[in-house]
Amino acid sequence: MQKKKVLVVGFGMMGCRHVQAFLQDKTKYEVHVLELSQENIQTNLVRIGAKLEDCIWYDNLKNVPLLDVAVVATSSAPRFNILKELINKGYRKFLIEKIVFQSGDQFKEILDLVESTNSEVYCNFVNRYFEAYNRIKKDLSQINEGKISMTVHGGEFGLGCNAIHYIDIFQYISDSNKISNISAIVDVLEEPNRRGSIYKEFTGTMQFTNEALDNILLVAEPKYVGGVTINIQKGENTYLLNENSQEFVSVIKGKVRRENFQIIPTSMLSNVIIEDIFNNNCQLTKLKDTEKSHLELFKIFNEKLFAKNSSDTICPIT
Repeated sequence: MQKKKVLVVGFGMMGCRHVQAFLQDKTKYEVHVLELSQENIQTNLVRIGAKLEDCIWYDNLKNVPLLDVAVVATSSAPRFNILKELINKGYRKFLIEKIVFQSGDQFKEILDLVESTNSEVYCNFVNRYFEAYNRIKKDLSQINEGKISMTVHGGEFGLGCNAIHYIDIFQYISDSNKISNISAIVDVLEEPNRRGSIYKEFTGTMQFTNEALDNILLVAEPKYVGGVTINIQKGENTYLLNENSQEFVSVIKGKVRRENFQIIPTSMLSNVIIEDIFNNNCQLTKLKDTEKSHLELFKIFNEKLFAKNSSDTICPIT
C-alpha cells in the first residue's frame, strides 16, 4: 500500500499532536513537517515521544515539495499567506486550524482561490466527531416544535480563541451556517497571550441567532474557576456536557441518563479525519461554511479594540 504523504505546517502545541496521530501508523503515512523553530522541534518531539528521523523536516516553505495533503497548524496571522502559497504550489486538500484567517478580505481571496482551483479546505472543529454531539443532533432533528437554546459557560476559556468552536457545533446541531450576533459585551484580557504578543484574548458574553431563531449564548466569566459546561435544550430535551469532568447528562421527557462525554484528542483523530477527506465523507466544516461566523466575531472584537464594527480590519485573534 502506498503511503499518503502528509505535510504538517507548524510543530507547536497543536501541530505536534497532528504529527503524533500520523506517526501511529508509519506504514500508512510519510510525515513531512515545516517548522522554523529548533526549540519547538526539540521540545515537542519529547512531548509526543517521537524522534527526529520519524519525519522529514523543512525550515522554508519554498523548499516544501508537492505532497498529498497539508495540515496547517500555525497560529492565524501567517495562515493566509501559507495557504495561498500551498495552493499555488498545487496542493488541493487541506485541514486547517482556527482562527482560520483574520479578516473578511483574507477569507474572500482564499475562497476565490479555493473555488478556482477546486481545492478542498476543512476546518478542524473536532466537536463534530464527538459521539455526544452527533447523538444530540440526531435527537433534535426529530423534534418539530420549539427552538434550540444553547448556553456555553466557563471562566477565562478565551472567546477570541474558542468561541468559534462552540458556534460551529451550534451551527452543526441546528443545520444552519447563517448566524447573526444579537448582543455582545466583551473585555480584553490584560494577561499576555500564551499564543504570542500579537494576539488578543477576551472575556464577556456574546449571543447569536440563526434564521430559525435558534440561539447560542457564550459566557466567559473572569475569575470563574469551574470548567466549561454546555447546556442544550429543545422541547422536552435537555443535554448537559461538562468538559472538565467529561460527563454527559441527557434529560428526555423527564428521564435522566448519565454517561461519559468522550473528548477525542487530536493525537487520535487527525489520521481519521485525513482518511475521511480522501474518502469524501469528512464531517468537518468546509471553509466557506465558517466564513459568516468568523466575520461576526471579527466585528465584535474589532469594535472593542479599534472602535470599528468591521470584518475587514485585521482582527488579532488566533
